[in-house]
Amino acid sequence: MAPMFGSTQRWAPPTKAQKPEDAPPTQAQSSPFGTSQRWQPPTASPSQPAQSSALRTPQRWQPPKAAPSQPAHSSPLGTPQRSQPSKPTIPSHPAPKPAPKQPKKPKKRKQASATMSDSDQPSPKKHKAMLAKFEKVSRKPKEQPRPDEQESKPEPVLRDLQPLPQPAPVSEPAFKPTFSALPTWLSQPITVEASKRVPFDQLGVEASFLKKLAKHGYTDALAVQSALLPMLQPGYKQHQGDICVSASTGSGKTMAYLLPIAEALKDRTTPVLSAIIVVPTRQLVDQALKVAQELCAGTKIKVGTAVGSVPFATEQKQLVKMRGQYDPKRAAALHEKAKQQSMTGFVENRGLMDDLMTLHADQVPQYDSGVDILICTPGRLVEHIESTTGFLLRSIRWLVIDEADQLLNQEFQSWSRVLMSTLEAETPEDLMDAQERLRKDRQLSGRGSFLPPSSARRITKVILSATMEKDLTKLGALKLKRPKFVHVLDEQERPFAATEGDSFDLPTTLTEFAVPVGDGQRKPLYLLYLLLNNVFQSSNGDEHKEARDNEIDEDSSEDSSDSSDSSDSSDNSSDDSSDGSSDGSSIDSDNRVLVFTKSNESASRLSHLISVLEPSFKEYLQTMTPSSTAKASKKLLKAFSSGSVKILVASDAASRGLDIPDITHVVNYDIPPSATSYVHRIGRTARAGKPGEAWTLVTKSEAAWFWKQLAKGDNIRRGDKKVARVEWKERSVEYNRRRTYEAALAELQEAVAGTDG
Repeated sequence: MAPMFGSTQRWAPPTKAQKPEDAPPTQAQSSPFGTSQRWQPPTASPSQPAQSSALRTPQRWQPPKAAPSQPAHSSPLGTPQRSQPSKPTIPSHPAPKPAPKQPKKPKKRKQASATMSDSDQPSPKKHKAMLAKFEKVSRKPKEQPRPDEQESKPEPVLRDLQPLPQPAPVSEPAFKPTFSALPTWLSQPITVEASKRVPFDQLGVEASFLKKLAKHGYTDALAVQSALLPMLQPGYKQHQGDICVSASTGSGKTMAYLLPIAEALKDRTTPVLSAIIVVPTRQLVDQALKVAQELCAGTKIKVGTAVGSVPFATEQKQLVKMRGQYDPKRAAALHEKAKQQSMTGFVENRGLMDDLMTLHADQVPQYDSGVDILICTPGRLVEHIESTTGFLLRSIRWLVIDEADQLLNQEFQSWSRVLMSTLEAETPEDLMDAQERLRKDRQLSGRGSFLPPSSARRITKVILSATMEKDLTKLGALKLKRPKFVHVLDEQERPFAATEGDSFDLPTTLTEFAVPVGDGQRKPLYLLYLLLNNVFQSSNGDEHKEARDNEIDEDSSEDSSDSSDSSDSSDNSSDDSSDGSSDGSSIDSDNRVLVFTKSNESASRLSHLISVLEPSFKEYLQTMTPSSTAKASKKLLKAFSSGSVKILVASDAASRGLDIPDITHVVNYDIPPSATSYVHRIGRTARAGKPGEAWTLVTKSEAAWFWKQLAKGDNIRRGDKKVARVEWKERSVEYNRRRTYEAALAELQEAVAGTDG
């Protein structure tokens, strides 16, 4: 039925799409004239047909419920609308007539529609795209692998926990520092090959001294001598500064510094203290004194010594000579000064005042030196500086410090500080000579300002050591000026490297051996075996040794009872066999051996044991300890040098500076406490290019340190040579000497107990 004129009708969207046969017919309702009717959409229930509404009041339009099966539709009015996947599309037929108003829903139906699931509610716009992708993937069926592909798939390999493979390490280039912690003069020394030989006549030595050197068998200068002589003698090669020398023991260092000093002082008529030579031990004092006396023979040079074994007052008279000099003006001033000091009780220069009282009233004491060259130990030198009146160092031109590493480490009475301060200080006014007094008067008056002070005189310092000290703090105490470093090395040795630790050089003619001695209980027997079979070995010594080894091997193959009987029988015949063993050794050999122990007590006890175990050695065996007097030590060293004493047992005190020619063997009975001590011990042999052997008895507890630090350490350089390991069977060492050794130990124990009691 067509609407009446003047009435209006709004368009409403169709309800859910239904099949044509199921869709119920819609009836158009007309409204009376002048009234408007608002369209009410049908309900969502598909079973209820749409009904027209007869109400005259307008109603709001509500969109139909979303149906997933309906296609999207467009607005017939030309207004674009949002496309929703759940809304149906509107066909292109003419706009349908508005549906009649539907009745109100029941209460229960409203509650049912309110309890709809969240999936039926329209989702927010920001989640629609994500939900659409999720629904698309969930509807896609999962692909199942085909049977043939499933069979051909390899089974997984089970692996254990293993570290991941790493790339090959990249080798880094060796670090080559371009800097040095040491100064240039110490890190870049003047190297001299130890095999270098130069005739003395080519070094500028005077003819008189050439005759003396030839008389003692010296025609060619050794390496250290060829390097030092041009640097110390006057000439264009002379070094205007101080010199440090590092050379192995027995390389001729003593001759290298004494010869230039003797040449410079040969024409002197009045003794003036010009050279001081400081050494650590009195044995070294005697050695340097012997060389100096040989060089100064036939000249007016006087050589003196200062050691602790001589009375102090006796040395004072030898070193300083006092005489009276006529000077009334100065004598009056000194007497007045002595009077004032006696009144106040504070006496200055007591020795000077005492000497003043012994002279005439118009005379003053004048002190002259009694020696030109002083060889001394550091402790006694400090005593003379502080206590000897007139002992002045104003004319010193040479200062030689031998074995500097030991002297700088021990610092006797701070000798270096006292000595350096005395050399730099001016002479006390009361002890000045005429030249010094004139210089001081001119300087005070301003007329002699151009004259240098007496303390500015040039002193040449020569520092020598087999193990050159590289501690700058200790070397700085010597206050070196423009120094140069001379290093003597063998041909097979690597050049000197400036490292933090000390480096030691051994002569190439030295051969080293190490003998394991077990726990050390039988160490005296090992020493005796070494003396009989290696040091004083005769032509048939090896035959005796092989025969004894064969006999012991045959006895060891028997049963235990027989072996015990044989050992008892061998012990019973120990006295007879000991005499036979001495027949296999030749004590008349020219070989000489120096045995080192760790203490004086060990040296005395070892000498007693060796003399008891081998009576033939008794007259050729002596012991040297620091407790020996200077006269006894000098006599002993002379006997050892001549060959009347062939076995010398000494402590470490004798290892420094002993220059005894033709020592063929050195034995370290007790292992040395340090690498420095080891070098100085074995340096007593293989001197001046002569061959020598060094033997060390090593116990089990000492083996690790010896092989790691001494035998294979980097700080001891021995060229291509190595320490040879020599093993002896304990049964060979103890053969026929077990009972004699036990008896000697018992006798020694009784002697020690009696001495202590």
